[in-house]
Amino acid sequence: MKQTIYILMLALAVVLCGCSKKKQFVVKGEIEGLGAQIVNATYYASGGLKRTTVVAADNKFAFTGEAAKPTLLTLTLGDGLQMATLVVENGDKIRLKGDVAEPYAIKVSGNSDSEKIAGWVAENAALLEKGDAAALNRSIADWVGRNKSSKAATALMVSFFRTDGFEHEADSLMGLLSSSARTQEIIQNFTGSLSAQLGEAVSTHIGPMSLYDVSDSVVSVNPRARSAMLFCFMSADRASRDSVAPRVRSLVRDYASPRFEAVEISAAPDSASWRESLRGDSSTWRRTWAPATVASTAVRKLGIPRYPYFIVTDSAGNQTYRGSSVSAAAAAVEARLKR
Repeated sequence: MKQTIYILMLALAVVLCGCSKKKQFVVKGEIEGLGAQIVNATYYASGGLKRTTVVAADNKFAFTGEAAKPTLLTLTLGDGLQMATLVVENGDKIRLKGDVAEPYAIKVSGNSDSEKIAGWVAENAALLEKGDAAALNRSIADWVGRNKSSKAATALMVSFFRTDGFEHEADSLMGLLSSSARTQEIIQNFTGSLSAQLGEAVSTHIGPMSLYDVSDSVVSVNPRARSAMLFCFMSADRASRDSVAPRVRSLVRDYASPRFEAVEISAAPDSASWRESLRGDSSTWRRTWAPATVASTAVRKLGIPRYPYFIVTDSAGNQTYRGSSVSAAAAAVEARLKR
């Protein structure tokens, strides 16, 4: 009799344990170069935005969460570098493996949606590094067109599609997705986290930043030493850079230091492509390089959504203009300096 009771208790424990596990999801990672960095997880569940923070140990991290329905989860490091975009729900066991120096190549396993997202990111690493909004959007549109019933398609739309200037395309693509793929949890996570990120990015006071310049030295750039400063965030695309250079050149000519300074910050994926974009250039403003994998925390916090992109600051480091128009940026500089 005692043996029968013991067996029944053991069976009940196993059942309860199994139920408990299904009420959570698990994410584990082994990322070379991670060391003991902070890892942040953000996702939407139970009617609100959830944030979990863990500290890695020896390049490894692990955490659990609860999501009764599939939701979008983003993993970022303490300095703002985004490591992965996942779709998770209770019962999932997600694993990540890769190198922090190659965030677009991190491999994901555990469920098909997360694996598909990681696959798209790896295939489009060059476009993501370049920041070509039109090309990225075309790639996403093609993927969505072939995967209308996939939650991964919705995740790609809300995480990587550049809507500014492509609002109609975004609306049309969202309409293509099936209702089962377009879950409120995935979309709500996007709107909640995006508004929070943009709010922080816009309100950030820009202080001194350490950047690489053309002399292969690390230089400090401090907007608080100028009445106005223009930051030009550029990709490695030479044509794009050439299109904005004349307007920046005229500002540098008309407004001399110490009242004004223009700083170009390139997001080229490597120094070779950065230097190729500068070949034959005679610009007199400061030209620097800040690829995503080594960019300072201050640059990452600015949340640059695309390239080219411009930020104008005042002497307190406040942002007085953010946007993609070099003409509008120049007008903001002139309005500031003509006072």
